[in-house]
Amino acid sequence: MTEPLDKLAYSIPNFAKAVDLSVDTIRKAIDKNDLLVVYPTTAGKKPLITRREGERWLDNLPNDNPRHR
Repeated sequence: MTEPLDKLAYSIPNFAKAVDLSVDTIRKAIDKNDLLVVYPTTAGKKPLITRREGERWLDNLPNDNPRHR
């Protein structure tokens, strides 16, 4: 069971868990620039996905099953 996006930002593993997808799927979306991350520190070592961006990405996912295209 997934929980609603209620935090302001998520790590990649926590976002994947919240939306019931694999970390690999989330990383692929990030690599394709479909899902944008922010880096809250100057070191830039921990990317975060904001709630707004996560919801935007989810709202723009295709509604049809890719197996039936």
